[in-house]
Parts: sequence; structure tokens; C-alpha cells
Amino acid sequence: MEEIRVNVEQKNGVIGFNFEEIKEKLNSELEIYKNMIFTEDSKTEAKKTIASLRKLKKSVNDKKLEVKKSFMIPYTNFEAQVKELDNLIDEPINFINNQVEEFERRRVEEKKSLISEIYTEIMADHGEASGYLPLQRIYDSKWENATTTKKAITEAIAERVDHVEKDLGIIRSMGSEFEDKGIEKYKATLELSDAIEVMNQYQKQKEEILRRQEEEAKRKAEEEARKESEVSSATDTPMQEAPVTQTAPEEKIIEPKPVNDSIVYEIIADPFQIVQLEAQMRSLEIKYRRVR
Repeated sequence: MEEIRVNVEQKNGVIGFNFEEIKEKLNSELEIYKNMIFTEDSKTEAKKTIASLRKLKKSVNDKKLEVKKSFMIPYTNFEAQVKELDNLIDEPINFINNQVEEFERRRVEEKKSLISEIYTEIMADHGEASGYLPLQRIYDSKWENATTTKKAITEAIAERVDHVEKDLGIIRSMGSEFEDKGIEKYKATLELSDAIEVMNQYQKQKEEILRRQEEEAKRKAEEEARKESEVSSATDTPMQEAPVTQTAPEEKIIEPKPVNDSIVYEIIADPFQIVQLEAQMRSLEIKYRRVR
């Protein structure tokens, strides 16, 4: 399009009026009001004076508005003409811009389709990683830029997959009894340190339970040994024969037999919870056995 220049010829307007004359006259005439004291008797006169002064002020401001309106006529006309030109120029701008935006929308849709294809192709050989890295989780809007190449997108996704597979390998190589807990945490955060921390926490809790169980077993063994020692000491002490006396036939007391009920529960718990449950049953001297 040929360059069009906007040439504006502006003549700065001058507004002249007898400002100094009016100012001088007002200063001399209004001076008398500055020190004037009104009384209750002259209240009516005071109100008339206020009304007169307000009328004078209004006449001055009315003249200002009249001059301003007249003075703004050239600018108002100029502004209307500029708006008309704006509307003329906006028509081709909007027409062309709509086409450009449509081109861009199609380009982005094509890029999104390409990103999806790249992801599907990579995950075809990394099935496990796809469970940890759904596309929406690793999607980067920068991939949609026209300057981002297919190679760059492929490398970015492949790098994330490689990172996850290495982390999973490290978790499994630790041989933790609570590996499933670590992997569950890793799937939630994709942070190896989080997974290791969870496994270590479960391991520490298990070790604490086992330590308490060992201390309880040791305490019971010592208690049993003490009781056996007391019984042995009582057996070794000679008993003096008591004189035989005629006694009435001893009445037999039938001791009640303990009742042992057998109840079957189906328990759904993780390995750590099962260890805790069994420890609690042993502390209560409840006999149990695993059926599977």
C-alpha cells in the first residue's frame, strides 16, 4: 500500500479579554466585604450580598463555558474526521487479521496433532512410563510455537521418559519391602527423593515394631524364668509332715473350662498394617494363624 501522510495545519487560537481591568475592579470593590460585620438586624442585607456575589461568579463561569465551546469547535470537527478515517482503516485490518488468526489456529491444531503423534510413537515402546507420564501432565505450550521443531519435542518427551525409567530402576534396585509404597508416591509426585523417603519411613516404623516385639518377648521369657525359679525353690524346700487328722470328705469343685472361640476375619491391609495388627494380637496373647 502506498504511504499516506497526515498533514495537519494548526493555528493556535488566542482568547483575549479585559482580565486585568476586571481583576483590579473586583479587588477594590470586594475589599469592603472582607472586614464587613453583619448583625441579626442586617442579616437580610447579608443574604442579598451573597446572592449578588454568586450571580457575579456564575456570569464569569458562564462566559468561560461559552468561550470553551466555541474554541473547541475546530477540534471537535477534527476529532470526528479522524474517527471516520479510523473506521475506514479498520475494515481491511479486521478482514486481513481474521484470515491471519485462522491461519494461526490451523497451524496450532496441526502442531497439537503432531505432538500427540510423537507422544504415542514414543510411548509405544515405553508402556510403563506412559502410566506415569500422560501427555497432559508433561505438555508444554511452548511446543506449539512455530519455532519449536519436531526434533525438539521428541527429545523433550524422550528425556522425561528416560528420567522416569531410571528413577523406577533405582527404586526397585533398593529391594525394599515397601517398594509398592515408594512407587505409589513416585507416581504422585515424580520425585525420586519423595519415594525413597516414604520407603524409609515405613522401614523405620517396621523396625520399631519389631524392636518392641523383641523387648516384649524378652520380658515374657524373663518372667517365665522367674516363675520357674520360684517353683523349683519351693520344691527343694523340705516339707514337715503334718499330723494326720480326721477330716470331712473334701468337696470337689469343678473349675469352669476356658472357652476359646474361633472367629474368621478377612482383612485388607498393606504389609506394614498387617505387621502392626499381628503385633497387637500377640501383645493381647491372642492366638492366630495365617490361612493364606
